[in-house]
Amino acid sequence: MHTFVLAALLAAVPTGDQGDLTGRVQTAEGLPLAEVRVEVVEVHRHATTSREGSFRIGGLPNGTYTVSFAMIGYRPEVRRVVVGDGIATLDVTMSISIVEVPTLQVTASAMATSALESPQPLSVLNAEALRTANRATLGETLALEPGLRNLSTGNGIGKPVIRGLTSNRVLVLADGQRLESQQWGDEHGPNVETADAERIEVIRGPASVLYGSDALGGVINVVERPLPDAIDRNPFALWSLKSGFGTNGSAPEGTLGLEGATGAVGFRGSFSARRAGNIETPTGDLSNSAYRSFGGDVTVGTRGTWGNTSLHYAHRNERIEIHEDPAEEPDFSGFQRIRDDRLRAELNLPVRGGSRLEVNAGFQRNFRREFEADDEPDPALVLDAETWTGDVRLRHTLGPAAGTIGVSAIRSTLDKGGEEDLVPGSATNGIGIFAFEQLPTGPWILSAGIRADHRRLTVDDDAGLGVTAQAQSWNSVTGTLGALVRVSEPVALVLNVGRGFRAPSVFELFSNGVHEGTSRFEIGSPDLSNETSTNVDLAVRVQSGRLRAELGGFVNRINDFIFPDPTGTFDPESNLEIFNIAQTDATLIGFEAAAEYHPTSWLHFRGGSDFVRGEDTARDQPLPFMPPLRVTYGVRLEAAQQGRSVRDLYLDLGGETNRRQTRLDPQDFAPDGYTLASLGAGAVVGVGTAEVHVDVSVRNLFDKTYTNFMSRFKRFAVDQGRNVVFQMSTHF
Repeated sequence: MHTFVLAALLAAVPTGDQGDLTGRVQTAEGLPLAEVRVEVVEVHRHATTSREGSFRIGGLPNGTYTVSFAMIGYRPEVRRVVVGDGIATLDVTMSISIVEVPTLQVTASAMATSALESPQPLSVLNAEALRTANRATLGETLALEPGLRNLSTGNGIGKPVIRGLTSNRVLVLADGQRLESQQWGDEHGPNVETADAERIEVIRGPASVLYGSDALGGVINVVERPLPDAIDRNPFALWSLKSGFGTNGSAPEGTLGLEGATGAVGFRGSFSARRAGNIETPTGDLSNSAYRSFGGDVTVGTRGTWGNTSLHYAHRNERIEIHEDPAEEPDFSGFQRIRDDRLRAELNLPVRGGSRLEVNAGFQRNFRREFEADDEPDPALVLDAETWTGDVRLRHTLGPAAGTIGVSAIRSTLDKGGEEDLVPGSATNGIGIFAFEQLPTGPWILSAGIRADHRRLTVDDDAGLGVTAQAQSWNSVTGTLGALVRVSEPVALVLNVGRGFRAPSVFELFSNGVHEGTSRFEIGSPDLSNETSTNVDLAVRVQSGRLRAELGGFVNRINDFIFPDPTGTFDPESNLEIFNIAQTDATLIGFEAAAEYHPTSWLHFRGGSDFVRGEDTARDQPLPFMPPLRVTYGVRLEAAQQGRSVRDLYLDLGGETNRRQTRLDPQDFAPDGYTLASLGAGAVVGVGTAEVHVDVSVRNLFDKTYTNFMSRFKRFAVDQGRNVVFQMSTHF
């Protein structure tokens, strides 16, 4: 690793060579387009076209860049351009499109591309959709995306599920920084705020080549908005405000942000807070189910002909109450306190030959305390995880081809405290070397990648668990091959074959006792192997001015799948059944379908469906917690212009139907299927010189009594009843 980093840094010689990017954006009829946002992705520089459709971005270091063009009502465009000394010109024609298409994605490939050209199945939830979809947890925010569900423990804990896989099989990133939230625990969800994100990108399927262990089922990347700058403009500062209130549980929330720039230096900061009382269901409130959280982040950075750099800090503090079965513990008042702190430094340098070197270093501390009662001064369990990450990536071009060669490293330590003896203290060290290349040729886009990883785990002596100090290590080689072909202008076929892996967690290896989160006595196995998978995806994508659709299927075969195996015997002290952590082979087969049709500018239809069938092939029985078949649907009416003070009115009616899961693991339980309806409305209101987005949505419109199959409360509680949510956002 040290040799690679040294060679890359020596190649990154800031020569001061720079150029300008200029161009003109027009319609298919040759008319100029004003107010088009033009962004140079790799250096986060942007401009807006003038009334004549022209733009200029000056002072760009020499290199090859991805440039995106976006404007509401037009199909976004993505181009590659080489900037050398002098002026580079890029003229673009944009076509009218009623379909709102994400401009680009940065998570699924070696370079930023349009979502249509992603080599893997990808969902993008942009800022407009996030404005109304944002929830208290990441899992709930993404729950209606194709192939995704929410493994919930009340409203405060939501773990994303991708194609039936969750916890440590789904990797969560904060703007590319790998997060460690101790997801091996069923009551441990990702601790990341989405209220101020620019977009969320989701890779469905293994992405181990770019991200290493834990990306077995997919990757979720919460992407921040790029830092502003005031190059070629006056210094400025801009405030933003988002607020909301949900009637179910009397749940207020709000985010206050400030961003600005002077010259080449930009900054951004935000503060978010939310809380809710007990969950209100059609059959009564769920006791001890309230939550609250607050936090914020700040980023500062600068850019120049030498490249750009930034420093980011984020903090989040949560208090989450855990509802338990009233028949067993009617007066239970236990709760969690979680503090999460993250620091990330980024450096982006031009490299001789027109490529770029990216160096990222991150630190995270996830400090978790679990209390058995609200009057207990001392926690029953303390888990203190610290994670250091480092990535060095050389993004290069060779003719039309582009790719990434990189090395990544991780060190994670876990200290414990409290009376409960859940896992031993440990330290994990890992390193991976990878390459990922993409070649567009005619109607084809070909992609290929390979990666080698090494992980080493050392654990401390723990007499209570019967663990002696020891070390274990695992190695893995993963790869991916993909092909996308444009059958015609609006239609593309995509085939991707990928191999993923996941190293076993310290909990799966060395647990030996009561796990309160699962109500089981669990015994780990120190001899576990890596989970490895081979996944095949085949999809057809259609994207025109009025229609956007994707239909895809997948087969994911996982060797050495880790699972808790019931023994049929019970621990005499806790009276809980004993489960041994074991391994088997599993196969997951499923499909995802999503479509939007826009017959006019004011009428919009959407629909989708997804399903996964998980099978323990070694024991010939279904896997637990596999999501049942789901169908989603909706219609939206819009009125773009309603006068100077009120515009962009909309009315949205939607619903989802979930079938009852009939294929059950012997330990699993299936509630009845159900259908839920939702209603939304909103507008943009002019207040002085500001524009205020006002949205009202009603979830579970008819206050239906139902139980989600993916709820961990499903054996003893129903889900949330009607919830009317009021939201407002503005800039000033």
